[in-house]
Amino acid sequence: MTDTTDESVVVEGKRIERVLEALSLASVGAFDEAIGLSGALTEDRFGALEESLLVLLRELKQTREEHDKAMSDLEASRRDLEEQLATVERQRIAIRELSVPIIDVWDDVLTLPLVGAIDSARAAEMTEKLLQRIADRGAEYVIIDLTGVDVVDTMTAAHLVRLTHAAKLLGAKCVLTGVRPDVARTLVEIGVHLGGLMTLRTLKDGLRACLNMREADRISLRKKPGEGDKDKKAQASKDEGQDRAMSRGERRQRPPRPETSPSPSTVPASLPVSEDIGV
Repeated sequence: MTDTTDESVVVEGKRIERVLEALSLASVGAFDEAIGLSGALTEDRFGALEESLLVLLRELKQTREEHDKAMSDLEASRRDLEEQLATVERQRIAIRELSVPIIDVWDDVLTLPLVGAIDSARAAEMTEKLLQRIADRGAEYVIIDLTGVDVVDTMTAAHLVRLTHAAKLLGAKCVLTGVRPDVARTLVEIGVHLGGLMTLRTLKDGLRACLNMREADRISLRKKPGEGDKDKKAQASKDEGQDRAMSRGERRQRPPRPETSPSPSTVPASLPVSEDIGV
């Protein structure tokens, strides 16, 4: 024989409304308000439900706080990462600018000092920047300085040759300076031809050569067409006049011819003979 007990529980409407309101507040994240509605727990079966709900609300609050903290830390990490990426990008741009420095050393004269190895990407960027600077400044002379280049291979030499040809198409004359002995020996060994490119020992020599070419070009541009031929003709006439004057001077300074004595056959016959003179 088993005993049967009545398991039904009579609950006040206010308690049920309080539980429903706590669940509603918890659904929107208001865990403190939801926990505050629990109030004093009644020791009955519904009170056990209320206690379980209170424990659940506290755990949900803790979980939510941990989640918010993790999201905050993640957002801070994201900002730090973005700042680091921005710093890396600025450094990359700075390194790229320093790797291809183009300096205006004189009017219409640019200098491209190269340092380190030259790969395909750097050569393409170098060519693009140099040609753009030549077009923007109207430069007529470019000095490519290899003082900081320790190793030159076939690819690097080919890049240099293409660079000089591209600059020449824009009307700029290129001068190569700072070629080290090892680099020169390597270029000879691999059989690279620089295509008649002017090579000088130092950057100073290159600048001097560019200034000389610049002055010569300015003088040639100032002369009118045919003026050079006139100068040549005038100089030739001047030289010819000097030659004639020298010839006339020589003739003036020539000594007079000596007088010749008469020969015996020219003596007159009427002169007295020595035999007719008395002793």
